[in-house]
Amino acid sequence: MAFWNKKKKEELRMTMRGFPGDANTCKCLLMAAEKKVKLDVEVLDVKAGVCDSDAYRALSPFGKYPYLEEGNFSTISVNAILSFLDVRGEGKTLLNPKKAAFYGHQNYWGQIARTLCEPALEVLVDANIYGETGGDTEVACKTIDTVLDELNKFVDTKEYIVGDYSFADVHWTAVAHMLCLAGAEEAITSRSNLNAWFSRVKARPSYAGLPSLDDVKNKQLRSVA
Repeated sequence: MAFWNKKKKEELRMTMRGFPGDANTCKCLLMAAEKKVKLDVEVLDVKAGVCDSDAYRALSPFGKYPYLEEGNFSTISVNAILSFLDVRGEGKTLLNPKKAAFYGHQNYWGQIARTLCEPALEVLVDANIYGETGGDTEVACKTIDTVLDELNKFVDTKEYIVGDYSFADVHWTAVAHMLCLAGAEEAITSRSNLNAWFSRVKARPSYAGLPSLDDVKNKQLRSVA
C-alpha cells in the first residue's frame, strides 16, 4: 500500500455561536486565539430573544450560550467551551496550572468573575452600550469596585493572576475589556496592579481579536483565523 496515496483527513469546521456584548463569548474568542484554534463565529442576537426560540432550544435545551460545534460534536456554555478549546488547541501545555494552590486560586477568581462581577458588568453594558435601563447602574458599579479592590490586592506584583497565564486571566481579560467598552475603563486604570496586569494581557496577540465597541453596538463578531 502506498502511504502517499492516503487522503488527508478532512478538517472539520468549528463554529461558535455567541453574542459580542457578552463577556463569556469574548473569553472563548481569547482561548481560541491563545490555543491557535480556527474558529468560525455566528451571532446569536440574545437581545432579540433568539435563545428562547424553539430552533435554538433544540440545540441548547436551557437556552445557554455560547454554543460550539465541530462535526457531530457540540458543547455549551463558557466553562465547557474553554476546557474543550484548551485541550483541542495546539501544544501540549494546558492553561490549567499544575500547582494545586495556583489551580485553586484560578478556579476561585474565575468563579468570582462569573458570579459576582459579570452580572453587574451586564448591567453597565446594557445601559451604556445598548441604552437599556432595566438595571441599577449605581449598585452595579459598587459591586464591581468591591470585587476589583480585592483582585487588585491579590494581583500585587504578579505578572499574571496565578503563576503563568491561565483560565483566570482569560476570565478577567474579557471582563476588563467589556468594562472599557462600557465606559468604565477607570475601574481598571485607577488600580495600579490591575492596570499593569491589563497592559500585559493586552499585549498578547489574542487580545486583538476581541470585539470592538462598534462590533458590540452593531452585533458583529469576527472569526478566529
